[in-house]
Amino acid sequence: MTIHRYGNALTMNRQLWEGGLRPWHTYGGDLEAFGRDLRTYWETSPLDSRVWSVVLSSSIYEYFVRYLLAAVGINPISQLRLIITPPPQMVSNTRIGSMQAYMVAEPWNTRAISGNEGIGFTFLQGREIWRGHPDRLLVVRESFIEDYPKTYRSLVKALIEACQYCSNPANRAEVATLISQRSFTGAATQYTQPGILGHYNYGGFDQQPRLINSPETTLFFDLPDTLSTVPHDHSTFLWQSESLWLMTQAARWGQIAELPKDADAIARQAWRTDLYREIAAEMGIECPTEDYKLAPGTAFIDGKPFDPSDPVGYLKRFDIRAQAPQSFFLA
Repeated sequence: MTIHRYGNALTMNRQLWEGGLRPWHTYGGDLEAFGRDLRTYWETSPLDSRVWSVVLSSSIYEYFVRYLLAAVGINPISQLRLIITPPPQMVSNTRIGSMQAYMVAEPWNTRAISGNEGIGFTFLQGREIWRGHPDRLLVVRESFIEDYPKTYRSLVKALIEACQYCSNPANRAEVATLISQRSFTGAATQYTQPGILGHYNYGGFDQQPRLINSPETTLFFDLPDTLSTVPHDHSTFLWQSESLWLMTQAARWGQIAELPKDADAIARQAWRTDLYREIAAEMGIECPTEDYKLAPGTAFIDGKPFDPSDPVGYLKRFDIRAQAPQSFFLA
């Protein structure tokens, strides 16, 4: 199951700001204009000024960073130094110049902006790269489900109830206070509230507020009609087609040799929608009847739709990828 969707962002430092970059929403969806600004910075900066960071390798944050750069013609395999950094260290490492940008879940983006630590600005939220994307998931070993079936089902039910609680706008201020505790983030509530309540400031170094109010900043259970029209869809329901998309990105960046020929079987085994439906039904929660859904081009920053019935064809549509065909010319 999905714990939540969204709730993450890409933070850039002052160096990128002074290089001409601004929050994505100010470009009005003009990917080429953003690409010109980023390529200008890229072409005039040494490799040690092109160091970006994510929390984990093979995470959706890594795929988003690579996806974004490739969408504007920058090859993240050869033209980016991507490093791994624990979230609490991202702000301090950016402050001392160890990296110029990072992608992570809140509250570490909000902590960076002017008025807080003042070392960066939020370029975009992950939902501006892929609208509807999953973030944190519940993952257990298959043997745990087999050995402790009642415990597993109770765990899933408890998490669904927790997500429903967090989804209620009336409870979100309390949730933001809870996760500020030392046992969770240890961050002040001024940092945890924006990502939970939706009063989100992208910041900047010109002292201008860039506040966007949206209940979609983090999704826990209920989905807006503008995001999904599938009957009974909700955030904690995990689509197997989303697993296929992640596999295409692992193949795209050479983390696996190719898209597995049994990718559908892997998705079925790893993303147990059958079990989720059974457990949700016991709670009186209806679910979508299908396991796959098309992600339209409007869901992605580059306008490329994802059809889970043809993941290989989808992968081949990207010119920038590991093992892409190359042209050689003899003089």
